[in-house]
Amino acid sequence: MKIPESIRDIFRRKSQTNFSLALYSVIIAVLVWFAVSLTLYPSVPKTIENVNLDVNIGGTVSSDSMLNIISCDVKQVKVKVIGSRTQIASIDNDTLVAYVDTDGVNTVGKKNLPIKVRSTNGIEFEVDSVTPSTASIEFDKYESMQFPVSPKIPNVSFESSKTIDASEFTCEPDVVTITGPSAQLSKINTVNAVSNRKMTLDSSHALSSDEIQLLSDDGTILDDTNLTFNTTNFLINIPVLTTKTVGMYVQIVNAPSDFNQDCLNFKMYADSKEIDSITIASKNSQAEIPDTLEIGKIVLSDIVPDYSRTFDLSTVLETQNCINMSGITSITVTLESDETDESGEYDESKKITTKSIYIDQSRINISNKPDNNYDYSVLTHNLTLDIAGPADVLSEVTANDIIADVNLLNANITEDQFTYDVMFSCPKYDNIWAITNCKVSIQRTPKETTTSVSSQTESTSTTTASQ
Repeated sequence: MKIPESIRDIFRRKSQTNFSLALYSVIIAVLVWFAVSLTLYPSVPKTIENVNLDVNIGGTVSSDSMLNIISCDVKQVKVKVIGSRTQIASIDNDTLVAYVDTDGVNTVGKKNLPIKVRSTNGIEFEVDSVTPSTASIEFDKYESMQFPVSPKIPNVSFESSKTIDASEFTCEPDVVTITGPSAQLSKINTVNAVSNRKMTLDSSHALSSDEIQLLSDDGTILDDTNLTFNTTNFLINIPVLTTKTVGMYVQIVNAPSDFNQDCLNFKMYADSKEIDSITIASKNSQAEIPDTLEIGKIVLSDIVPDYSRTFDLSTVLETQNCINMSGITSITVTLESDETDESGEYDESKKITTKSIYIDQSRINISNKPDNNYDYSVLTHNLTLDIAGPADVLSEVTANDIIADVNLLNANITEDQFTYDVMFSCPKYDNIWAITNCKVSIQRTPKETTTSVSSQTESTSTTTASQ
């Protein structure tokens, strides 16, 4: 059955009227509630998260104290405010700023300061709570200090027989100015310019640094936060040298030509440890390093039983234009006796000892006389000569085995009587040497010339003819 159109219109009008009434009722109820709320509850709380704490890290606290804020342990806070419902509705973390009051801080160190809040848009409110309520802030003074810079190349290696010249291993610039908190600067003991490049070198090279490394007294790597550098670019110079391990020897001077130097059993020591070689490097990259190095000269007559002498290696190598790579600063040369027989048993007769021999005037020879117009004669009647060698050989040596020679070659003689050195040798025994330095007195006498004799003969002949 169909409902007449007129009836449907009546129902439609009534339903629309009821909906409008309901809508108006809700609006009126809200307005009434709002009015009642404003009357009964004029202020309401509100919590705002993630409000930034405004701390000027690195900034100066005041011109009087010259302190700077170094660090702060709080970044953001949660704020609970109370205020008029209509006003605080527009407050959020963009319109609030959290801060600390540094007035009155005039000493370095960490301070616990209360956190305060203010509005950036002029809205008034009451701060109920701030979480966290305090911040730990470190205060210090900023200073600038200069530090020497050392190069560091942890990943660089060298070809065989190559090494680095530590004395010339430098970086440019070799100093750096660092600015930062004084307490942080005081911890710096070493500054390294580091290149982490990996490579193998056979010649000198230069590298740019990758980083600056700060070390404390105990070698701990320090954090460089809050520090600034006047430069971070360093050129590392790596001088490469050629090295060689060489033997060592001493040169014996003023020894007779027939003396067997191999009979001198020298041993070398460094820090009480016997050695026979050291590692050196040439400063001249083109020069060849010899197989053996002369570490010093020893006068034969100075060598006595238990002889020992220390040579400074730095002086020796400087004259050779070489660099010491061994870390040894000096070498002690010691004369040692070979006191064993053919079977290896101890033999007292092989021990180096001394003996005194008397040399008379007749056994002192003068050689290489510089002027044939003079006769040269020895005025000294005898000499006491001390000789050294193995005990079993010395027991057989006599004065007849010793040759004493005054060699006047290149002598600058200005007087008719003078003293001169005597050289001794023992041709019969090539392992015997003199340990006495002797001088003898020499007389120079003019020879009679042939001209004088001829003149006298001519005069005699003239007289006879006259008669």
